[in-house]
Amino acid sequence: MKEIYLRLMNESRCIASRYELPEFYRRFKPSLTISRRIFFDNPLLIHCRELVTPQYPGDFGHGLEHATKVSVDAGAIVLLEGEKYFTVQAELERAVVLVQLAGLLHDIKRMEYNHAKAGAKAAREILCDFPLSALEVNCVAEAIANHEAFSDHQTCETLTGQLVADALYDADKFRWGPDNFTQTVWHMMNYHQVGLAELFVRFPWGVDGILKIKDTFRTNIGAQYGPEIIDLGVRIGKEIYQYLQRYLQSVGADLQADSGDQAFSGPREGG
Repeated sequence: MKEIYLRLMNESRCIASRYELPEFYRRFKPSLTISRRIFFDNPLLIHCRELVTPQYPGDFGHGLEHATKVSVDAGAIVLLEGEKYFTVQAELERAVVLVQLAGLLHDIKRMEYNHAKAGAKAAREILCDFPLSALEVNCVAEAIANHEAFSDHQTCETLTGQLVADALYDADKFRWGPDNFTQTVWHMMNYHQVGLAELFVRFPWGVDGILKIKDTFRTNIGAQYGPEIIDLGVRIGKEIYQYLQRYLQSVGADLQADSGDQAFSGPREGG
């Protein structure tokens, strides 16, 4: 990563560290711990990680680190929401494995047009040799196909499939909070070789999409705790925007965007 983007990413992380951790991560530590254990210990997930790691083409903000965070959060959501649907613990944990497979695979075609549909197709091909039933493979693929923001999503074939799809979506959109400004935006700008002045001009693009995502969470857990995560990201983004403005002014850059209480670049549409 270019030194200036690394500097800005580190500054954004310093800003984020001054805020309290969102309630989701404080309140549901036990569920997150269980989800993390399943993610790193389950043989299917270990094998899947080995297969997909080479398929993430460089560091563009939606690589393996992103997929890991999505998988762990989605697993916790399934554990919490699934208490209402599953009476057998093994079935609940199997649903966690399915959503974490979806989390690992959901962005493997990120750089392609209509990456959700392309990713669903690729997931079916990858998982065909896994010890999964056809229904389980379909569950993972449906979740991936339905994870884009601001697009129509289809009702899934089974109750488990719907839970997996909704949990994947919500965990992925949690990343539009602090992660966007402590990680994603800097990796994306570095990957696409965007200059700082251009980045500053692009910042206002994203705020509407980021704030609108608050109304799209699909699970009860996501709807209850997701908006706080998004609001925190916006607050961090505003601070880093002001920091970037001061930096560019200090080096005499020609700022071609209005200053003040503007916003910043969010995740790509449909992220």
